[in-house]
Amino acid sequence: MSGSRRWHARLAVPTGRRSHLGFDTIGPTPYAARITLREACETRGLSVYQVAMSGTAQGTLDAGTVYRLARGETSRIDLQTLAAVAGILHTLTGQPVSVAELLSLKATGAAVPYAYRG
Repeated sequence: MSGSRRWHARLAVPTGRRSHLGFDTIGPTPYAARITLREACETRGLSVYQVAMSGTAQGTLDAGTVYRLARGETSRIDLQTLAAVAGILHTLTGQPVSVAELLSLKATGAAVPYAYRG
């Protein structure tokens, strides 16, 4: 160990030992994802109720699903559900919808050094 640098697993101190990510690689910055359906509705002058009832009438989404998404009471979203919400908003307003209007990402912390455990 003398002269060589190693990662200390607990402290994540760079040691100069090469990992598959390279020397002293910084890990990813943590992010939090949030569904922004309520904001997308407000921007378009719609209520969540209108979107929920339209989804139910079209047979594409259950009203409860729309309300849960609007309240942020979900940790995952299916791509078909996201597409159905976008389709409903587009149908009601005639305006295309982007994923960025329905989802937001926010950094929640700083990147941390990658701890090599080789």
